[in-house]
Amino acid sequence: MTHIIHTKLNLILVLILALFLAQIAYAKPLIALKSHAGIAYLSGGIGEEEVQAMRAQAKKFTLNLLFSEGTSGRWVTNVNVNIYNEQDERVFRIVGSKPMLYVNLPAGTYLILANNNGQKLRHKLTIDDSSNKKVILNWKETVEEDLSTDE
Repeated sequence: MTHIIHTKLNLILVLILALFLAQIAYAKPLIALKSHAGIAYLSGGIGEEEVQAMRAQAKKFTLNLLFSEGTSGRWVTNVNVNIYNEQDERVFRIVGSKPMLYVNLPAGTYLILANNNGQKLRHKLTIDDSSNKKVILNWKETVEEDLSTDE
């Protein structure tokens, strides 16, 4: 009788372990996409798991953009972004970006134009070969402002 109980307990433990491993396997790794111009990028940041997955990838990209609004810094989604090089050629475009956008731009000077519900922000930056720039674009309710820091 005790053998049957131990067998059933072992089976229950195996099932619990299998469910746990299935949850780990279900968490999709983020895979960089390529723009039409061949520039690698990631867009994400919806939910805690995706935020953590994005943060783990941040250093692989030369530009880390974060989109927020208001004085509270609430993250925003569905941002349209165009990035232009020094020759005013659009080198990157995404429609409907999530709050975190990582782009792997080559060294150079760029102009970022971001549109959130019809409100536009501009930000100019220079990227060098060892760059990992973090730019926070925040749509304030009264003043259009952007913050930039290097990591």
